[in-house]
Amino acid sequence: MVGSMQYFRYLILLPWLAGSPSLASAKSAPMVLAPASSWNADYAEDYCRLSRSFGSDKQQIALVIDRFAPGDSFRLMLAGKPMALVAPKGTANIRFGSALPEQRLDFLSGTVGKDIPAWVFGRSNRIRPDDAAETERKKQEDYTLAPITDAEVATITEIAIGRPLRNPVVLATGPMAGAFAALDACTDELLTHWGIDVARHKEVSRPVAPVDSPSNWFKSSDYPREMLAKLQPGLVQVRLIVGADGIPTACHIQQSTDAKGFDDAVCGGMMRRARFDPALDKDGNPIMSYYVNLVRFQPSGS
Repeated sequence: MVGSMQYFRYLILLPWLAGSPSLASAKSAPMVLAPASSWNADYAEDYCRLSRSFGSDKQQIALVIDRFAPGDSFRLMLAGKPMALVAPKGTANIRFGSALPEQRLDFLSGTVGKDIPAWVFGRSNRIRPDDAAETERKKQEDYTLAPITDAEVATITEIAIGRPLRNPVVLATGPMAGAFAALDACTDELLTHWGIDVARHKEVSRPVAPVDSPSNWFKSSDYPREMLAKLQPGLVQVRLIVGADGIPTACHIQQSTDAKGFDDAVCGGMMRRARFDPALDKDGNPIMSYYVNLVRFQPSGS
């Protein structure tokens, strides 16, 4: 039940969310929620966050967008009473703007702030879903996705949320090009704090890449015993600094569930077993770089 999922308390304050029942009435047209706050930017040491609230009273929803490194992917969270679910996980229909295709995105349900229901989307998302060719490329070791274009970003003036809501909702964000530009600037700034040469890194001819599958970096014995006994899952967003020799030199937890045992297991496994083909600069010389990933702990059978 949602009430037992207290470990999804992300470090975020959402004071604008008021207690209220979830959406109950079914309507043919989506409910449009106007902004109830301005964009709030949180430029943390290891990630960049944009958040904003929409609607009021019974329908109030907070939108949270986190980005952990330069690129066009991000982590999405939706928080508010409409997000209340009995199931610990689900799939939501999400559309960014009206011109791009709808996506079906997996999430875990939990709480933030003062027991506010939330959907935490457990993998990196983009405003455009992968097409068939991109899905095929993902099956290869060294795949690359077509970048999101400025023209695509310019089409986003709203975010639509469908199932599993009983009544679909549209968050009237207004043009989001400026918001995503702020994320871009923030993540570039992050690299300077990580000791990365930003100018040199913008021209890499090859990004850092795992030598083998990241699933090989963890063993069943790495699952913290206390969490396993409780059948407690966990999500850990992690960053490695990778030397020019392909060996990680440091591990940093960017965002995590509350249990420290998960954090220790992730950094321990990665520092012992993760090995990489190093990033190459424009001249083909190995350089120090970084690697970010999301590690999910899920008890078998749960």
